[in-house]
Amino acid sequence: MERVDIYIDILVENPLLAIPIIAAIFAFALVPAQHRLFATLLLLVPWLTVARLPGLGPIQAAAKLASVGAYALVAFAAITHPGPRRDIPAVLWLYIVIAAISIVYILGVEEPMLPIVLRVQWLVITVAAVCVVRTLVVHEDLMRVVDGLTWGCMLALLLPISGLLLFPAESFLKGVNRFQPYGVNSNQLGMLFALATPLIAYMALTTRRVSIKPALLFTLVITIGMALITGSRQTMLAICIVMLPILLTLTKRPVLTIFGMLIAVLGLSWLFTIAETTAMERFATLESTRAQIWAAYFSDVFSGRPLFGLLGTSGEYYEKSIVVGQHPHNAWFFLMYIGGLSIAGPMLFLTILSSVAGWRTWRFRHFLGGDPLLYSVLYMLLIAMYVQGIFNQVVYWPTYTWSFLHVVLASMFICLASEIRDGNAQEALPSTWDEFDEDDEHGEEAESFEDFGDGVRQPAN
Repeated sequence: MERVDIYIDILVENPLLAIPIIAAIFAFALVPAQHRLFATLLLLVPWLTVARLPGLGPIQAAAKLASVGAYALVAFAAITHPGPRRDIPAVLWLYIVIAAISIVYILGVEEPMLPIVLRVQWLVITVAAVCVVRTLVVHEDLMRVVDGLTWGCMLALLLPISGLLLFPAESFLKGVNRFQPYGVNSNQLGMLFALATPLIAYMALTTRRVSIKPALLFTLVITIGMALITGSRQTMLAICIVMLPILLTLTKRPVLTIFGMLIAVLGLSWLFTIAETTAMERFATLESTRAQIWAAYFSDVFSGRPLFGLLGTSGEYYEKSIVVGQHPHNAWFFLMYIGGLSIAGPMLFLTILSSVAGWRTWRFRHFLGGDPLLYSVLYMLLIAMYVQGIFNQVVYWPTYTWSFLHVVLASMFICLASEIRDGNAQEALPSTWDEFDEDDEHGEEAESFEDFGDGVRQPAN
């Protein structure tokens, strides 16, 4: 029986599980249009986190079935968000076109229902991400997205924290002592920590509410601590990359640095006391079988199907090659496996394009609205996503907020770099609607639109 059928059976046997989903939809309808995007992004992270926790039983099954609905609500909220829209370069439609075409490639795989659901969900992700980017006309719009995901991460962190506090013995995989609350895979849970760390750190640095700084710093420390006890090297690699701009900023703020170090000592001491045993020794070795797996895919899989992957085949598995017996452990190798160069080629092009666009945007960050540090954090977050994509396929796997935000950031940087290249750096993303040029093509809309919430924090430096 396919996993989708199992989840559906669980929902049929427990029809009351549909009540929270229906209630969420009704609540969404009652939220004013200008607040819907923030609300959906706020709920997206915990929603997808619940869907990854098998220990929650029927609740996890319901959340997993409704995952595509979460992205659909984000797309709808972005489409119906009031105000002008950003014109996007035509190249961004490649995300949506390739996502739609790739569904055809996997129709002949074994147990095709789940793969089809996953590819449709990836299609919805690309639509939602592009729609969100179209709402990013001023810096306040960007802060709406950043704040929504930051608070969403903090809500989602309550789940692994609750597992650690309530079920400490059951939260560690026996024999290897890796942190796996509610039965979640450590590497999968690590994506939440890698996403939450830079967002919470940035909020702690820049919030005007001094009273909540200690709580944010403590949450940051606990998040990094939980990442450490997962024993996930790829998670810690991502965290090290995304924290570089934050650490450089802290060198200019010694008081906050000392205060943060004090909280770090207290927080980590408390966390390790609860954990008792961890898999920290995994960080002392780089031993891995990935090189052998990659070589096997090159010689045994790609050589036979270099252009169209699984298109026209039958009897293959979606997640891994029967010949190799392991999933590719690489985002672009995974795309090569399912679609050959006809799928992996355009996506690799977008990877390179967005990386270069992010670099160009970062160089002109002082001309853009808001705090320049934010663009450094977001650019390093995108780079971390691609670096981690070398070791797993999460960046293109549609069950993570990480993969959704990847398309948002890549698309945003391509948009901003396009305007910078055309000599419009100061108009690419103004700070507020007051600075928005009312004489441009959005003039009448901008003049009549009122934004709800300041969204702009004080600069970090």
